[in-house]
Amino acid sequence: MPVRKILVPLSGNAGEAAVLGTALTVARNFGAQVVGLFVRPDPTEALPYLGDGVSGQVIEDLLRAAKESSDAASSRARTMFADAAAKANISLAKDSGAAMLPSARFIDVTGHRDDIVAAHSRLSDIVVFGEGNVGIAGGSTLEAAMMSAGRPVLIAPKACAINIGGVVAIGWDDSPVAAHAATAAIPFLGKAKRVVILSIGKKALDPGPSNMLADYLALHGITAEEHLIDAQNRPIGSVLLEEAEKLGADLLVVGGYGHSRLREFIVGGATQHIRSHATIPVLMAH
Repeated sequence: MPVRKILVPLSGNAGEAAVLGTALTVARNFGAQVVGLFVRPDPTEALPYLGDGVSGQVIEDLLRAAKESSDAASSRARTMFADAAAKANISLAKDSGAAMLPSARFIDVTGHRDDIVAAHSRLSDIVVFGEGNVGIAGGSTLEAAMMSAGRPVLIAPKACAINIGGVVAIGWDDSPVAAHAATAAIPFLGKAKRVVILSIGKKALDPGPSNMLADYLALHGITAEEHLIDAQNRPIGSVLLEEAEKLGADLLVVGGYGHSRLREFIVGGATQHIRSHATIPVLMAH
């Protein structure tokens, strides 16, 4: 399926400029629309927790302060979004249906952030996050996109990615999540100049699993090399990043596991090392 809608949850933080740049690079490659989604909390949801003794004036002041804070953050996000689109030479659109592609559209919604992101993610082809907003604070939002909505996520590096998907490395362990990630990456793989399957772990000496993936990709007209890697007791995340760097890859594809209580994502049994140390975009799916 072609990539047509790329969702980027925004909060108005300065670091999101690089994330937007990466998302807009993908949009230009595929002729897609980037939707910048700013979610402002509904301050009335906190009223039941204030207690009966709080005066009406205090409540009014709190609501006003919350609105002013959200207005300021939304304004920062909107300005950043418009600046990033202009820098990428991509036009702004007021709506989705009639927009020329590639394009960029900003929307401002009130509600519970995770619920809103999940709802918009379900009808998005990719959801883009920055490395800085997928930690403890932002992990639940990433989970909302990848786990609740079942959509692939692209974790952007701290520096804006100018080239994405010329050389693609796929971390492969024959698991359902790795398979989901590989199939989600088909639009990127179809455009890539080189695709390399990295098979690591106990099955590294058995080419069967990676052969299955290579055969599947061949049916899509994608030729993939197979590299069997001996991890030598090194962390899998570190090995994948090292091998991707050696290949000169500008996209790493991996399966993602989630544990909502810990806000932790593990790639093929690895730690969160991949998303906290990657200097290239990482496409992840559950």
